[in-house]
Amino acid sequence: MTVANLTQSLCNKLRANGRRYDVRDSQIRGLFMRVEASGRKTWYMNYRTPAPERRLRNIKLAPGEAPLARVRDAAREFLARLYLEKVDPAEDGRAAKGCGMTLASLIKLYEPWVMSQRKSGWTTIRSLMLFKEFLDVPVSLIDTRAVERWQTEQAGRLKGATINRRVAVLRSLINWGVKRELVDKLPFKVSKVSQRDSKIVLRYLSNAEHGRLMEALRKREETRGIDYLKTAVIVSLNTGIRKGTLLSLTWEDIDFSSQSITLRAAIMKGGKDAALPLNKAAVKSLREWQKHTGRTSGYIFPGDGSRIHDTKRAFGSLIKAAKIENFTWHCMRHDFASQLAMKGVPLHVIQKLMCHSSIDMTQRYAHLSPNSLESAVRLLEK
Repeated sequence: MTVANLTQSLCNKLRANGRRYDVRDSQIRGLFMRVEASGRKTWYMNYRTPAPERRLRNIKLAPGEAPLARVRDAAREFLARLYLEKVDPAEDGRAAKGCGMTLASLIKLYEPWVMSQRKSGWTTIRSLMLFKEFLDVPVSLIDTRAVERWQTEQAGRLKGATINRRVAVLRSLINWGVKRELVDKLPFKVSKVSQRDSKIVLRYLSNAEHGRLMEALRKREETRGIDYLKTAVIVSLNTGIRKGTLLSLTWEDIDFSSQSITLRAAIMKGGKDAALPLNKAAVKSLREWQKHTGRTSGYIFPGDGSRIHDTKRAFGSLIKAAKIENFTWHCMRHDFASQLAMKGVPLHVIQKLMCHSSIDMTQRYAHLSPNSLESAVRLLEK
């Protein structure tokens, strides 16, 4: 490991050389910058944990883009707590203002509140945990340059809208901490990235694909036994309900006598109550699933302690078995609306069934309708 009297200029000039290397700061004991083979830079602290363990360990202190002066301040605070308070700052979850509060510590404090106050709480926490490179970093050091670098790195694999949503979630968390005086201020200010790559693709199933999907569900039950997936897929295809709403349904929301489903405001994206009819396919599948589970109350699709959350692996395997490409769970919602439009159902009816707040959202399906504007003007052809 190279030891140097680090300056901001020297830190900026450090470059990848084909392998990972470390440069230790001669001013602050244990502080060093790691440069990965990819060129990514990260500040670390190397230290021994307090007695009786005395274990040697490294901990991420800040992104490489963080200003050297602020990193040194954070390192001094880290060492002060280590030597004066005899605690391991990496393990101490106590709230501390300024550089000492790591993102992981703030998330831990935020989780009980967001889970109780927001219906999207679980999704929010999952999104925050995806900021892996920031979890062990003091919140005050997650500055504009660090977040902009993260945006740039994600641009090749995530849609612009997804990147913007995750940054918004991070911003909300830190603002929550500011209001409770857990951190001093929001340390970054970044612009939204372009969403030109986020245009909604109206992916729906062809008749052949639909047939393969149903056959894959049948074969899955033959080999794995009956589980939630078949019913969840059939209900999704025949109601267009969003996945989060579907998995939050309880048996009390289903009225078999009127063949309808109540969508409570608490589980709806728009926060408004709604009621939808169920067709024969959805009713049949729900009845069979209820008979299999023997449940008449509680979540329709129960998981460990609450409802099912993760469907990605099961649905991914199903789509692969059905030989269907570029089709996500949300595409079943597009399929529902697209099939209705292609059968001539008026857009205002589709709007109600999709629980769209505006007809503008439903208008994207207009071109699929046999009553579309293009079809209307063709009637004048001579």
